[in-house]
Amino acid sequence: MVENVYTQRLTADRADGACPVTALGEAFNPFTDPYISDPYAFYARARAEEPVFYSPEIDHWVVSRYEHVKAMLQDTEQYSSRNAQTPIKPWPPEAVKLLTAQEFRLMPNLSNNDPPSHTQVRRFLNDAFTPKRIKWLEPHVRRIVNEAIDAFSHKPQVDLIKELFYETPARVLFTFLGIPESDIERVKAWSAGRALLTWGKLSDAEILAQMPTFIAYIKYCYDLVDRLDREPGDDYTSELLHKLKAEQPEGMDKDRIAITIFGLLMAGHETTTNQSGNGLRTLLQHRDAWEALCQDPGLIPNAVEEIIRHESSVVAWRRVAKRPVTIEGITIPEGAQILVLLGAANRDESQFADAERFDIYRKDARQHVSFGHG
Repeated sequence: MVENVYTQRLTADRADGACPVTALGEAFNPFTDPYISDPYAFYARARAEEPVFYSPEIDHWVVSRYEHVKAMLQDTEQYSSRNAQTPIKPWPPEAVKLLTAQEFRLMPNLSNNDPPSHTQVRRFLNDAFTPKRIKWLEPHVRRIVNEAIDAFSHKPQVDLIKELFYETPARVLFTFLGIPESDIERVKAWSAGRALLTWGKLSDAEILAQMPTFIAYIKYCYDLVDRLDREPGDDYTSELLHKLKAEQPEGMDKDRIAITIFGLLMAGHETTTNQSGNGLRTLLQHRDAWEALCQDPGLIPNAVEEIIRHESSVVAWRRVAKRPVTIEGITIPEGAQILVLLGAANRDESQFADAERFDIYRKDARQHVSFGHG
């Protein structure tokens, strides 16, 4: 049984008939250049001119200033996360029919779940994510990274995305979750397709073409949990299953673990691949920072936070207004969908001094909202 997670916008009315569309709202198109290649010029304009505006292109209200973005991310009384994984473009009835015909439960995971369920799931997951688990993972990370570097170290020229950043995060995550490394290519392909289905502007035919692999991706996660339940290993998923049997916590079952794995498989390696590439490019563009890190590795932790702030791999997230809310004199109606621009908030001059500048010494770099908040 598929719960109402991916299909909830199918019959929803668009809001643009009742929403004022400004010049900035008309100009905002997250599917085309120049936004795709460099969104930050638009972000600066939005923060200065219209920190809250309605976009008819995606039927979302768009919010760009740090104080408002952070408030929306942490205020669960006024804003819901239930649309975080809902497709930007609603799926056609044929695609929904394919999904609803499946036997599995497609319930909310961490990213599109609200309290109290979110709190229960997060507590259960965090209790198993211990310092002991991180210590167990560390030698695996070192081995995987060293193997990747050894494989290309003899080459005069190398594509680091392909040779290092593409597979390495997946190999680490797969080790953590108990997934065979032989499945990397198909899971990476499934994840790319899932991202398109959620955030892309696909035609109905393109959506339908993606559905078989999307369904296969979900089934894979359910099959993984079943296998590790029968044949547990020393991985995180096996530990969750053991904990489930021992404690039988409220709100948790095997299906919930499978859907959590489905969420982690997307969030745990695609974003890391992209963030690693962003970080390398940024350091290559700031040679002084590169040299400083080589001379003093103690600067690396803060430099990582600054890279994540300045060049986040996830530049936007979503919320739903539970009730009418007024921001900067603009009223967002109840039930409206909201796009919170994390990338814009991270370069807000009212929060970060000289925010457009990359600075590995920045004292408040960790105040970024690239991973959400709350």
